[in-house]
Amino acid sequence: MGKKDDPKLMQEWFKLVQEKNAMVRYESELMIFARELELEDRQSRLQQELRERMAVEDHLKTEEELSEEKKILNEMLEVVEQRDSLVVLLEEQRLREKEEDKDLEAAMLCKGFSLDWS
Repeated sequence: MGKKDDPKLMQEWFKLVQEKNAMVRYESELMIFARELELEDRQSRLQQELRERMAVEDHLKTEEELSEEKKILNEMLEVVEQRDSLVVLLEEQRLREKEEDKDLEAAMLCKGFSLDWS
């Protein structure tokens, strides 16, 4: 039981590392999804505000009102870009996680341990 390279302990350690990694990944994904929901909500509110402003004919609007519409449209574009960035971030994260899993599996196999995570 006190041996440094006890196979059962090493197998358990690898299993715990994998579980920890899974939880950290899940937390990270949840944070990205939460940010995505915030941006989705912001985009929806901006769209509604822009629809309301565009219901008025342009010739009846002041320069300030036209400028505000343009500002809202620019903000909507920024929100869309941020949402796209989150999608890219999530995909990069998933690819990195696959590489980490491969590295852990290679380390396990190198030590002569099985890949049974159950």
